[in-house]
Parts: sequence; C-alpha cells; structure tokens
Amino acid sequence: MPFNWRSNYKLPLSFIVLFVLMFFLLGEQLPALPTYFGLGPEGGNGKPHILDLDPSDALHRPVAYLIIAAVIWGLFRIFDWPIVWIVGSTLWILNQLFLTPLDRRPVISGLSSLAVYIIHDFILLGILTLVPFFIYRTVARKWGVVGIRKAILIGVAMNLLLFGFFAFQIYVLHNSYRGLHESRWGQQGTTSDSTPSLPPNTCPERLITEKDKPTVVYWKGKTLPVSADEQKWVEENCPGTLQNP
Repeated sequence: MPFNWRSNYKLPLSFIVLFVLMFFLLGEQLPALPTYFGLGPEGGNGKPHILDLDPSDALHRPVAYLIIAAVIWGLFRIFDWPIVWIVGSTLWILNQLFLTPLDRRPVISGLSSLAVYIIHDFILLGILTLVPFFIYRTVARKWGVVGIRKAILIGVAMNLLLFGFFAFQIYVLHNSYRGLHESRWGQQGTTSDSTPSLPPNTCPERLITEKDKPTVVYWKGKTLPVSADEQKWVEENCPGTLQNP
C-alpha cells in the first residue's frame, strides 16, 4: 500500500485552542515542576516557569504559541501526520539555531552535539505536536463537538491548577528560579580567594549559555554569573569562548 502524504482529514479551527493548551501544559508548565518542588539551592533542575521570567521574555510566549499552533494546524490540513512531524520539527530546529536571540540559542560544539540536539528536538516536537492531534481526533471521533468542548475545558482546568501552584510558589513562598539556582552557582564559583564576578574587560575561558538559564562564565577554575552587558562584551571581544558547559 503506497504512502499517502496528503491529509484526508480537514482539521477544524478548534484544534488550535486545544494545541495551545496542550503545548503550554507539556512544554511550559510540567517541565518547570522539578525546579519548584526542589525548594532549595540543591534541589530543582527544571526550567523556570513563565511567571519567573523577565516580562520581555514572558509576554511574547502566548503570541508565539498561537503562531506555532496556526502553523501546525495548517500543516495538518495539508499533510499526513508523519510529514507534519518532520516539517514542523525541522522548522522549529531552524528557528532555534538561527532566529532566536544569541543567549537563548542551543550550544552546539560539533557534529555529535548537533546530531544529539536534532534527535532530541525531533522526539520532543513529535510529542508536543502529535499528542494534541491524536487526542483531538480520538475525542472528535467518539464524542464529537461536545467531547472537544470538554477536552478544552479539561485542558483549561489543568493549566489553571498548575498556574496557581506556580503563582503560590513564586509570589507567596518566594521560591523563584533565580533564587534557587543563582545561590547554587554562587557556591560553585566562590572560594576564599575568589572574586564575586568577572573582572572588567576580561576574557573568560568559556562563556556558557543554556536555554532558560542565566549565562555564566568559567574563569580560573570558577563559575561566575555575568550581566547582559558583560555577556555582550565577551561575545564581541572574546571569540571562541562560547562553548558547552
């Protein structure tokens, strides 16, 4: 039986709503849970929640989710799901590698690192893209429009529940990502004869940038936090320092 690359299922617009809810739940909220369950400088290795980000980084995300959802919806209207998985993941990887700000791009240090990153993102984007699609199709086939409405309401309820948990952690208990993790880096980078930060106009051995984590430098055996201005100076004046941790 030949492979049919075209889709024979005209996905309704309501899929966009469910996709945004699932994308926010699976890609934004659940990965942040380990950080805030740690509740201390030695605990929590997840990502920061959207409430714990700078406004400039947080406010654009809902718009980005809608754009991603609209693109994926359009692809599903034209192509069968394996093609959507390949095309959607490829677009995402190209965006991360070339269109995102420099301090948020993945750190690639060779062909092996690039291969690991591509495989990781193909699997991750496969989950984030295909799980909402198959949930939508299954619910629509069994329960129709009423089932889709209930699925959307369940998605809203789950997101609100987690959103409330994170708001309580961050604003009431003050368990912020920066408070938990900067103290850890401070312990790693501070000794009795160390300096608290990189001296002005100094090239470190490595500039370490990781997505959703503050940028640090490795200098004289110490891991030190740097400001945005310091990072910009190092990037402009110290070629070759951007490496994997």
